[in-house]
Amino acid sequence: MKSNPNILVVVLFFLTFLIHFSLWKFVFHLDEIIIIKFYLFLSVMFMMMITLIILINRVAPEFLGLSVIGLILLKFGLMYLIRRKLNFETIPGYKFHFIIPYFVLTALLTYYAIGLINHDKKQ
Repeated sequence: MKSNPNILVVVLFFLTFLIHFSLWKFVFHLDEIIIIKFYLFLSVMFMMMITLIILINRVAPEFLGLSVIGLILLKFGLMYLIRRKLNFETIPGYKFHFIIPYFVLTALLTYYAIGLINHDKKQ
């Protein structure tokens, strides 16, 4: 049985959240409100990026690779703004809590886009 890439991406996203939340709450003993707001923002942004990738793949599949690079740049800018808004600098080791989820979700976004590109080449 072949796994669905949509399910795999969603499961890995929630697994990332659970691991990070557990570290945040039980190892570092930090306030959980900040991490919940952060992952709520990440969830909305991640679903928006997946939706945009699907739309771009339907409209202009030949530009999907370039559009993923642009979306990652947009994501970086939005993550920088939300980091300022949540005052991450007050949290000890804030770079760890900012960079790791960014790269994990960027990898998931790239994995999903590669799956769409490979699916188009097979057809």
